[in-house]
Amino acid sequence: MENKQASLDEIYKVLLELKAKMQNMDRYIEDLEFARRTEEAWREIDVGKGITMSKEKFLKELESW
Repeated sequence: MENKQASLDEIYKVLLELKAKMQNMDRYIEDLEFARRTEEAWREIDVGKGITMSKEKFLKELESW
């Protein structure tokens, strides 16, 4: 195996690429967490744990957000 010495510029470019990839991974982690919570909510709805309310009550609650 041949040892190659990298320049600071080469190392900096690699670090910038890694930083960009890590930022993309953060987005994927957020997406996966959202998917997990959504799936969990659908399971609760499927077993009858969902909340039902009238359209008027829903709109009133929505306005309070």
